[in-house]
Amino acid sequence: MLRKQQKLTQIELADKIHYSDKAVSKWERGESMPDVSVFKTIAELFGVTIDFLVTPHEDAEVAKEQTSYAQSVKKKNRLIINFITIFSIIVIEAIIFSALRFTAVVSDFWQNFLFCFVCPLPLIGLIEVIFSSLWAKKIARFIAVSAFVWSLFIEAIIIIYVAMDRFFWQLLLVGLLAQVIVVLSFNLHRLKKIIDKRE
Repeated sequence: MLRKQQKLTQIELADKIHYSDKAVSKWERGESMPDVSVFKTIAELFGVTIDFLVTPHEDAEVAKEQTSYAQSVKKKNRLIINFITIFSIIVIEAIIFSALRFTAVVSDFWQNFLFCFVCPLPLIGLIEVIFSSLWAKKIARFIAVSAFVWSLFIEAIIIIYVAMDRFFWQLLLVGLLAQVIVVLSFNLHRLKKIIDKRE
């Protein structure tokens, strides 16, 4: 059942565990048993325990075990992809920051810091919005969208302050309005349910 769920033939499974397809066929028919070391390899391959392999199960139990294992692997892989992406952006920012400092293109430390580390924040926010819309639950999507919105407004405030040497507090009000819109957009389905109940 595990082999079929993974869409493997007996030959493909045999190749993965370095045994013959005839041996796999005998194991599946119950004519012989694999060695303990092979049990360990098979258990790791299918993401189950050795105990799970040697205990009789219904089809539904096997499917449930495989589903929970697959979900945990997917979650782990998504976290790794997210981490590598953000880490790569930070490394690129650090390289640009160092290059600008040593070449003296931008002599002011804080201005260099702002351009290299603060200005790319909306890019990181946008990446998080994309990843969360593909993989995450609603609360994570809400946090990602809110962080993206605020990173845009913070960057706008900083750029205006650096360019004009003036702080526009009105942009914070626009940011609050944008946050209210984000909150409302994430609660539209709840509002729809309340309206439907009243009708």
